[in-house]
Amino acid sequence: MSPRALLLAGGGGVGKTTVAQAIARVLTADRHPTAVLDLDAVGQFGPRPPAPDSGLRFHDRLKARNLAAVWPTYRDAGARFMIVSGHVETSALKAAYLEALAGCDVRMVRMLTPPDLVAARTRSTRGPDWDLQAALAEAAAHQPIEDFTVTNDRSPAETAAEILARSGWALG
Repeated sequence: MSPRALLLAGGGGVGKTTVAQAIARVLTADRHPTAVLDLDAVGQFGPRPPAPDSGLRFHDRLKARNLAAVWPTYRDAGARFMIVSGHVETSALKAAYLEALAGCDVRMVRMLTPPDLVAARTRSTRGPDWDLQAALAEAAAHQPIEDFTVTNDRSPAETAAEILARSGWALG
């Protein structure tokens, strides 16, 4: 079996990281070696160096390169599953992440969360610069590049179970 990866995408505050961790708990409880990576964590760098405005934005390129560097390390350690969470708004960015996950059977999932839940979940976790309306607008404007969508309006464990069921992977 080739390694498998889930790329969890969606707007800010939809629960990508929380659900990624819930999926990993399910897989590791079933003894499937699993790695988790939050793309925001590997894209923190500043200030942004001057660069030509061609192709992907600087931080998107950085995230893709870091994912490409980290995935082989996880694979060599025995990971058979890779759960990646982050913003993926364009087909070019999706292609960069697919390339970074070389040798993986990848499924991209767009997570959708009702605006009132995004507001409730982010009220105490986001800083004063958090712009809920901008996050909701970004989520609504994405390109339809995912393999499937899941509405995250219940517990992380329930959303994780649906994603795993819909991934088409026989996990037995």
